[in-house]
Amino acid sequence: MIWASIKMANQDHRLLVPSILTVFTNLFFAALLFLEAHSRMAVSAKGMASRMGELINRGGTPINGAMDPGGFGDIGSLWSGDFTLLAGCIIAVWWITNRFLEGVTTALVYSHLTEGKGSGKFSVACQAVFSSLPAIVMLGIVTFIAKKLAGWMREKRGSGVLGFGVNFLAQVVEVFWTLAGHLIMPSIVIEGTSFWGAMKRADRIAQGNLLTIGVGEVGVDAICRVVSWLVYAIGGAGAAAFAFGSTQVPGFYAQCLALATLGGMLWAGLVVVVTASSLYIRAAFYTCLYVWAIEAEAVEEGERVNVCAPGPLAAALA
Repeated sequence: MIWASIKMANQDHRLLVPSILTVFTNLFFAALLFLEAHSRMAVSAKGMASRMGELINRGGTPINGAMDPGGFGDIGSLWSGDFTLLAGCIIAVWWITNRFLEGVTTALVYSHLTEGKGSGKFSVACQAVFSSLPAIVMLGIVTFIAKKLAGWMREKRGSGVLGFGVNFLAQVVEVFWTLAGHLIMPSIVIEGTSFWGAMKRADRIAQGNLLTIGVGEVGVDAICRVVSWLVYAIGGAGAAAFAFGSTQVPGFYAQCLALATLGGMLWAGLVVVVTASSLYIRAAFYTCLYVWAIEAEAVEEGERVNVCAPGPLAAALA
């Protein structure tokens, strides 16, 4: 099914559009958080300088005082109050945006699988995901709780065998819920079910396809990592070659600057495509698995080994 996902993207490049948008929204939200943090740090630095000036004017120093000699409490208050709330809101919107675009990918892939190449429309897919937004928000809340639980387990773990066991259990919680989230999304988007209904459906699918899910997830992760490492290695080698030539060859920098700039832009574009492809392959894989599973549910248990995939999916798998 991994190959089917890649083949479908080659047949219809529009399937990659939501994943490409995800890459750019990630850059946007990351830049937004960075700029907000940077502005807060600038304000904090001014506050600390003002506080230290007040202490010195009163005859004190930054290292003597009862409670807050250097103004660090003032700095902490800038970070712990409204900034934490704002950062949390940005991260929440960031997560919902990513899941929304993942849902759009799911809807487009489902249309491709059940109706044929080029049948999916971006606007229709967006409408389908919008109608399921409450369930997606619920998925986000439960995901946040699961990750917090895993983090709490890591913080409270002890030493020795018990600590190792708790850490292992925390990793199991994170991995399990990550995989469950990818299985829940197709049910929410395709069938329009509630979060709890989608979770029950995902549980039934997982019980009959544990090996496929495990092998597929490992395969998707391996393919994405290898390709990403290769792309970053190419970028690193290019940057190292340019740096070496600039320092060792007279006139190299002036002659090759334009070429290096063009190469850097092409490499950045390649990073965007590879990252988007990784996001798409994972979403498409679970959508293919979901379509296969609901087709198998329509027949008796003993006949499932003879079930054929729907026509478009069978063509993609061929």
